[in-house]
Amino acid sequence: MRRLLVIVLVAAVLLRLAFSLGFVRGYLHQAPEDQPNDGYDAIAESLHAGLGYRTHPAHPPTVVRPPAYPLFLLGLFRIFGVNYVVVQIAQALLGAVAVYLAFLLGRYIRSEQTGLIAAALVAAYPPAIQYAANICTESLYFPLFLATAYLLCRAVAEGSARLGWGAGLLWGAGLLTRGTLLALPVVLLPGLLLFRARLGRWVLTALLGAVIVLSPWVVRNWNLTGSFIPVSAWGWAPFYHGLQCSKRMLTGEDLGRVDREAYRRRHETVVERLYPNDRSQTYASAREYVRHEGVARDLVLEELRADPLGAVGRGLIGIPLTWFQVLRPQKRVLSLLIHVPLLLLFVAGAVHLARREPEAFGRAAPALLMVVFVNLFQAFVFPYTRYMAPAVVLSFVFAAVPLGGLVRHRV
Repeated sequence: MRRLLVIVLVAAVLLRLAFSLGFVRGYLHQAPEDQPNDGYDAIAESLHAGLGYRTHPAHPPTVVRPPAYPLFLLGLFRIFGVNYVVVQIAQALLGAVAVYLAFLLGRYIRSEQTGLIAAALVAAYPPAIQYAANICTESLYFPLFLATAYLLCRAVAEGSARLGWGAGLLWGAGLLTRGTLLALPVVLLPGLLLFRARLGRWVLTALLGAVIVLSPWVVRNWNLTGSFIPVSAWGWAPFYHGLQCSKRMLTGEDLGRVDREAYRRRHETVVERLYPNDRSQTYASAREYVRHEGVARDLVLEELRADPLGAVGRGLIGIPLTWFQVLRPQKRVLSLLIHVPLLLLFVAGAVHLARREPEAFGRAAPALLMVVFVNLFQAFVFPYTRYMAPAVVLSFVFAAVPLGGLVRHRV
């Protein structure tokens, strides 16, 4: 089994390097750092140059992007210089870390075979291979997400305050990478009570661990803006974009174009409402980012008040669509072929554990609730498989159960 695991780990790294360096840089002649991205590289380069935590020299320090991924890039820049080939290599290695964590989680929940199959699925998952080539948070977020799930499953099953502490630290680090799991306790704790899992000291230590990790960032944001910003001032804006995309998700349109148009309209509304007479104030201080987010919040609430039933209906439709919905029409068939079987395997695996292996299901309950939380959250906020992808990777632990049955049957 160890030999097979080593093979899977090496294959994960080689697949990511082949795609990043061989296909993207070699065959397509594309440098990901030159492509449109979310600005994390600009922040890291600004920090490396001693210009502070900002996306543009003329803009104030930003509170729009959380710091974990820029700091990851900064660490590489300090050692190797501003070299994005090194970033892609490091992200390929992080892919192997995610693969190993999937193995640990599957082995803990059920068996080494389950862990190995889950690891193989993570290694070969096409979006994970693609993200390793790009300048985006997923390569860092996947291992943090899986590590949080692993320690959380163990903390709940063993009632361990020490493991709860570790899960909280990782949860906090994950929030500083992407804020999706901020409201996780709202679903996790009632869900665990429903599954008759034990709540104990691990709850307090997990919360304290997350607070400790988040505190320096929260204090920094408060000093800059006078507002409580636990992750970033970029939550209502993507929610507004997601509402626009969800209105068109069944039409076959290019949702990337819809998203860009929503961005343009939102920016115009910000300027009209906040700076009608002096546009130079748009980025006068970090506080302006909070005001921009306030306009995005108002736009979302206006949309919801105008059509609450429509928003709920689109969210319900988005629950399955979130697993495979992509922005580009030409990739939707491929995404369906990849993600629909994985969704069905996940459901089959979770049902099997619940009905036939209740002890394993109890150990897996926190991981299951994390998958469900992300699915429900994204279905109503932005039904898009990229944002669902961390939970899809975690779902491989459940998908490995029926696949393991098929392997035993064939053997």
